[in-house]
Amino acid sequence: MIYFVLFLGLCFVLGGLAAASNPSLYSGEVGLVLASIAGCGWFLNLGVSFMSLVLSMVHLGGMSVDYVYSLSLVADPFQRLGGIGCYGVGL
Repeated sequence: MIYFVLFLGLCFVLGGLAAASNPSLYSGEVGLVLASIAGCGWFLNLGVSFMSLVLSMVHLGGMSVDYVYSLSLVADPFQRLGGIGCYGVGL
């Protein structure tokens, strides 16, 4: 069980780093979702399932939708994805 908690901690830190340091705004949202899921897992491990449900509903249900909608309004249609060499069409 301790390895699972350490894995969730690593996912939380990597998700935060992905959101903060990624050049692509869409891939930064994936980092925020990863950090949110890891935070929900931490709360579930502590036995606070209601707080986990609230965190997932608030972030994934509300904030994430607003973030992606505003990204689709302001981002250019051919944005570079994640520092790879390929280009993707915006939403």
